[in-house]
Order: sequence, then C-alpha cells, then structure tokens
Amino acid sequence: MNLGPDDAWRKAQDLLARRAHFSAELRQKLKTRGFSPADIDSVIDRLTEFGYLDDVRNGRQLAEHYLWRQGYGRMMIVQRLRKKGLASDLARQITDELFAGVSAAELEELFARLSRKARGNVYLYLYRRGFLPEEIEPFAARCREDHHEHDSR
Repeated sequence: MNLGPDDAWRKAQDLLARRAHFSAELRQKLKTRGFSPADIDSVIDRLTEFGYLDDVRNGRQLAEHYLWRQGYGRMMIVQRLRKKGLASDLARQITDELFAGVSAAELEELFARLSRKARGNVYLYLYRRGFLPEEIEPFAARCREDHHEHDSR
C-alpha cells in the first residue's frame, strides 16, 4: 500500500479528533503507521501552522489536569509531560508557570483532599506524588499540630 501526504494528513486529523497530542506523540504514531519522514514533517508543520497542534497549549492543559484532577506534584507532572514527548525544558517551564499561579490556600486545599487517601504518613504520600518538601512541610506541620491537639484533649 502506497501511503502519501494526503493519507498522512487524514490520519493525523483522525488522531487529533480523538484527543490532543504532542508533536512527538503524533510523529511517532504516524511513523508507526508507515508514513515517510518527509510527509510526517509536512503534516506536523501544517497542523502547527493551523493551530491544531500546539505543544505549549496542550502541555498547560495536561499539567492543570495532573495537578487538580490527578493530584500530582511538580516533579510528577514534569515526568508525565516528558513521557508524553514534551521537551524537558518546556515541561519544567510549563509546570513552574502553573505552580507560580497556585496560592498557598489552593495548595493546602488540594493537600487536604489528597491526605484523605493517605494511609499513614501524609508527608511521604504527598512527596511520592511529586510535591516538593517546601510545599508539603507547612501542611504536614499543621497536620501534626492538629493531631497533637486532638490527642491532648
């Protein structure tokens, strides 16, 4: 079967209609389906030009999903974005920008929701989800204080 640029274009649109992809993901899927590197480059360029493929926009949306819906911290979000094919520096930049816009109150509310799932050490649970020690410590200290106050009653 002879696959040409029009076939690559249609397949890329079909894949993007199902969900947003990063350039690297889409490139790999098209390569796996037997399209030529030249056709893939052309399709990626056109999709980017038309705004259908935007790694920064997709990275921001996915990072927000990972933080607020999945409850992942900074380190886990960077790792997940990189696994999806986003460049390391861009994954870190997007994650840093996301966390710069998160207030201490929002983070504490998220930690309170997540801590209900923790079995045992809340600090360790949040750390394993990719949050940094300096993000966790104020919340963990309050949890210890609350627990200590509750025990002394």
